[in-house]
Amino acid sequence: MVQSSVIASLAHFLNAVLGFIELGGIVMWPLFICCLWMLWLVSRALFKEPSSGLDKAGRTTEYDWLNQRLRLLALRQAQAQQYGDLQGVKLLAMVAPLLGLLGTVSGMIAMFDAGAHYGFHDPAVISAGISMAMVTTQTGLFVGLTGAILAFFWQRKLNRVDTNLLAGGANA
Repeated sequence: MVQSSVIASLAHFLNAVLGFIELGGIVMWPLFICCLWMLWLVSRALFKEPSSGLDKAGRTTEYDWLNQRLRLLALRQAQAQQYGDLQGVKLLAMVAPLLGLLGTVSGMIAMFDAGAHYGFHDPAVISAGISMAMVTTQTGLFVGLTGAILAFFWQRKLNRVDTNLLAGGANA
């Protein structure tokens, strides 16, 4: 009973998302992919196991300086991965509004094309193109703004880790 209602809810949600993508036109697919890619990059940072980069560095040796160097190397490697993913989020946050603008132009072209064929006296012809333009603009701005905010806070966190590492705190 519960499982069938969950499946029905997921099917309804999927239909709503696909309807929204169809409303915005062909440019919504790259925007949707951009959004999913950005979520994947952020989730890699949020849900990464903290010990994954430090497995080799956790070994004890008779040389304390070697343990310290191994830990620092593992931290630097994990940090380099974080910076790479952060750059990807920044790029996608910049590209998303441009894709939204492309969708706006596509919607306006569709509106003028339909107006040329059917005349501008029919409001349904004009409103379909404007709707397509506004949906892609809104989606592009939303994805870009969300990515920019996530990148800002992620950058601040990485800067704090850098400061702690430079100050000698290995517990960053």
